[in-house]
Amino acid sequence: MIFLVESLFCQIIPQKLLGIWEAKDRYVFFEQNDDEQPELVVVLKEYYGWYLDRAAEPEKYSQKENRTRNIPTPRNAEHIYIQNIDTKETANSLYGSLELFYSRRDKNTIPFFMLDDKIFLKYFVLDERKITEEKGSVESSENQNVSYKFYRGVAPSKGFMISPQALPKDITGYIISGQKLYDVRYWQTDMDYSTDYINFSYKDDSFQIPKHLTSCNANYSCVSGRSKNVRNTVKPFDYKEEDFIFNDEKTVFTKNEEPYLKRLAGKDTFELLIEIVKQANSRRKPDPPALFPPSDLDWHWDLIDLLEQNNQIIQQVRARQKEFGPRAGH
Repeated sequence: MIFLVESLFCQIIPQKLLGIWEAKDRYVFFEQNDDEQPELVVVLKEYYGWYLDRAAEPEKYSQKENRTRNIPTPRNAEHIYIQNIDTKETANSLYGSLELFYSRRDKNTIPFFMLDDKIFLKYFVLDERKITEEKGSVESSENQNVSYKFYRGVAPSKGFMISPQALPKDITGYIISGQKLYDVRYWQTDMDYSTDYINFSYKDDSFQIPKHLTSCNANYSCVSGRSKNVRNTVKPFDYKEEDFIFNDEKTVFTKNEEPYLKRLAGKDTFELLIEIVKQANSRRKPDPPALFPPSDLDWHWDLIDLLEQNNQIIQQVRARQKEFGPRAGH
């Protein structure tokens, strides 16, 4: 990983991102190491959460605390380097992306939206370019100005993974106009990125929206070729603000769903992460219930012993059985 050293030295992880975060299947730890390459720390919840595997971490972690060698834990942890952190911050949010380097060739851009100690992977950012009027408006069929906003979607990842992942083929843009929400599909294209705006029309509604969206170094288009109109538009959904979560400036939002990660309050050091691992791995799963429930059945062992007493083969088998424990009913 020597090729990464020079470009990673100056990477500064945002203060809001530092600490231990928990998902359903993993813990993710961000730590600022001065004068060292920043690395992503991932602890996987293996075996339905009964065992925690230190899957990705810096080499110095194993020097501080030896890694346990067993079936789910390989000899060496993965090394995932953090690069190109590009974020914007408001009073209660942090949004943008960072790159994870797995090798010279393998890397992923991970967009994320942090809001009130929760991290979401899919979010939408207000398109601040002026469309028609200063606040962005179009003329309806009743010749009244109807305000609308367009929110740019991102190419959501599966999260902070320990191996590379493919980019999604489609992303979404949202038009919000009054009580209407239009879902606009953008698909991955090899066309050169264009800053043009094109026409989106459905019945009496008409809007100007970006022709292309770019995310994770990929270009997405909502039209074919040089077309200036979105084809096959579909009817809008009912827009309900309570279905979405906005940041304090109303510039970014996500669906009101379970977040990908939640911050563990007061847990912000490697030592506390190791404490979580040790406590979890010290648990012992209860024994499973007996295959057959206890029974008062009379096995008549006295009669069986009487019938078997002169059979040498059976006596040899019984002798071996005694080494494994008492028989049922004894």
